[in-house]
Amino acid sequence: MELDQVKAIVDKAMADGKLSRQEIDQIMDAVMADNKVSIGEMELLEMIENKILNQEVDLD
Repeated sequence: MELDQVKAIVDKAMADGKLSRQEIDQIMDAVMADNKVSIGEMELLEMIENKILNQEVDLD
C-alpha cells in the first residue's frame, strides 16, 4: 500500500485519540500489504508508539 494511504488510515484511526485493537490490526494490515515495511511506514509506526508511550493516544 502507498505511504499516503497508510497515513490516511493512521490519521483516521487516531482522530479520536484512541486506538482499538481493530484499528491497530487495520494499520498493520496496510503496512504489511506489500510484505515489506518501508522507512516511511516504520517512521509512522514509531510515531504511533511514541504517542502511546507519551499518553497522547489511548489504547481502547
